[in-house]
Amino acid sequence: MSEMWDLIDSNKNKTGTTYERNCGTPIPKDMYHLAVEIWTLKPNGEILLTQRHPNKNYGLMWEATGGSVLAGESSIQGAVRELYEETGIKVNEYDLIYIGDVVGDTYIMDEYMYILKSDNIKLI
Repeated sequence: MSEMWDLIDSNKNKTGTTYERNCGTPIPKDMYHLAVEIWTLKPNGEILLTQRHPNKNYGLMWEATGGSVLAGESSIQGAVRELYEETGIKVNEYDLIYIGDVVGDTYIMDEYMYILKSDNIKLI
């Protein structure tokens, strides 16, 4: 089954419309889907990056952890899920620090920061 997204307006209010990812039709004008990006910092100052799947756009490039928020999720719930799915790092909602958003043509990306408690982490 494809991912379903809640579409939002420019103020991040849900419009009551859902959208199926890769359905072949564009997201309607003046609507957006919500995405998240998590900047994970190690205590030694290093930034954790994840590598994109080779079959995705910009395959094998490095990026901050992130992805789309699924229908029914809040931004923070999507961030917790994406961080765990992509790195194996399990956090609570209160562990993430909201740092702002970026508006694209068809998405609004909520940006979060997470500070690891140790430099020694095991990733998936």
